[in-house]
Amino acid sequence: MPSIKKSSVTEQVAAYIRRKIESGEWKKGEFIPAEIALAAELQVSRTSVRSAVSRFAALGILQSRQGRGSIVICDDVEARMGSVQKLGSAALGDIKKLLQFRLLIEPEAAKLCAALPDRERGKLTQKLGRLLARMRDFVSDPKKFTQADALFHREIAQSCGNELLARILAGTLSRCAATVLDLNTAFGCGTGLFYHEKLLGALISGDSAAAMQCMAHHLQDSLSLQAVSD
Repeated sequence: MPSIKKSSVTEQVAAYIRRKIESGEWKKGEFIPAEIALAAELQVSRTSVRSAVSRFAALGILQSRQGRGSIVICDDVEARMGSVQKLGSAALGDIKKLLQFRLLIEPEAAKLCAALPDRERGKLTQKLGRLLARMRDFVSDPKKFTQADALFHREIAQSCGNELLARILAGTLSRCAATVLDLNTAFGCGTGLFYHEKLLGALISGDSAAAMQCMAHHLQDSLSLQAVSD
């Protein structure tokens, strides 16, 4: 039974996951062991496993499937890791600052939108559905995907009922458009698409807690890319 030293636990779990994928033991298109099973096998906490898995999800190597776990969607780990290094420390720092700021306000905006009256929420989710369709069409085109992604987030901010929050977020997304494009170009758009689909589902059902949690998870997974580069 493999064991993990207690220092730098998340990093060691991440290294373990990488070895499994690169060796071909965990193949593309297959699900990796569940978090609880990995935690028991490696004798670490589920939090450490979840954090490590999030890094690979943010890189577009793993993808979470609700109720089923995480599946390997890319087995070229070296290429994905290289994309992080190509950005450089300055660009990664900009991405980190942007995501930290968005994490402070966007989950609350999603929560407010989920609590809108049915008619208003219905209009919003129709707009978001059309933008999500554009994102699916452009998942291999980072520039066009990023444009649709920004509109998706702006619609939520503008519809949440807090004008100040909407203005701040719209201005931030405009000023940081190049940074977001860098993020999507380097790490791919698949993970972002997955979370947008989940978020739209929560908004359609009017589930405020789920909408808030999904937005937070989306931004936290993107933020975990910074840890990959450390």
